[in-house]
Amino acid sequence: MTEGPQQPQLRRDPITSQWVILAAGRGKRPHAPGGAGAGGGQGGSCPFCEGRESETPPEISACRQGEGCDCPGWTIRVFPNKFPILANIPPEPGGSGDPPVQQMPAAGFHEVIVDSPEHAVTPWETGAGQVLAMLETYRERITALRGRGDIKYVHIIRNHGAGGAASLEHPHSQLFALPFIPAAVETELDGFASARPGEAACVLCDLLQEEERSGERVVDANADFVAFAPFASRLPYELWIVPRRHQQSFDGCDCLESMAELMTVVLNRYGERLDDPPFNYWIHTYPLQGESRPYHWHLELVPRLTIPGGLELGAGVWVNTVAPEAAAAAIRG
Repeated sequence: MTEGPQQPQLRRDPITSQWVILAAGRGKRPHAPGGAGAGGGQGGSCPFCEGRESETPPEISACRQGEGCDCPGWTIRVFPNKFPILANIPPEPGGSGDPPVQQMPAAGFHEVIVDSPEHAVTPWETGAGQVLAMLETYRERITALRGRGDIKYVHIIRNHGAGGAASLEHPHSQLFALPFIPAAVETELDGFASARPGEAACVLCDLLQEEERSGERVVDANADFVAFAPFASRLPYELWIVPRRHQQSFDGCDCLESMAELMTVVLNRYGERLDDPPFNYWIHTYPLQGESRPYHWHLELVPRLTIPGGLELGAGVWVNTVAPEAAAAAIRG
């Protein structure tokens, strides 16, 4: 019996053309005790805590008071994931395999962004200043990877709580630098292009104006950003945070302070009004290269209060048990 590839590998579905990453070594990563949230009492043995820098791979970048590297004094720290989904290896042009099968090494980068030095305190609990430092680090890492010809898309996520698939309790985000554009982003790009064919108008700009006019699904807003429950929310209490000004790429955003303020308010309300639910968020931004379709970047935030079943997983048809208007009203308070 073969064990499969030892290095992470990309395999393309011959029917849907969707890429899948095989990463057998990922199963060896440590896990926090089941049922714990983002905090917890495991700080004494946590490799992400301040003072335990020698237990992680060497850092790529950091926000740190004073000089030094891989030492205490940081507020944000970035390093390669010790159990990566993607391998820092040269890509193979065109891949291999006889049609309709296609495979290639999963070349790319998988980074950990430890966005709080405190084991049991999230950035939004610390305050908007810590959230801003986190967002600026996101922007810095996308900008640093933009010049690489082998990377087509950078996907930044946060898994919060055991129910959100967080393997360690210490607050952290993750970055995946991919050699392809994810199917979810491809679908959105197609949607932006087909919604206003041949026009300069943006469907998300128009949608944002309508959401503010109605107000039913708006949770909060400031001068630069709006947080709202999408009209066709996939899961209970799903929210999007969208810049008012039309922008294709997150790393082109020059008003992250406003975004940090709004995120801090919204995420603390999640904790207060939904009893600190597990959730996932991710940033959907413009591909790094080879793209001409219109787009408007945004952050998507999805609590994990229900378990997807066969209809959702097998058909891609989501069933939401909380109307977005009711969800927005609950989070607004």
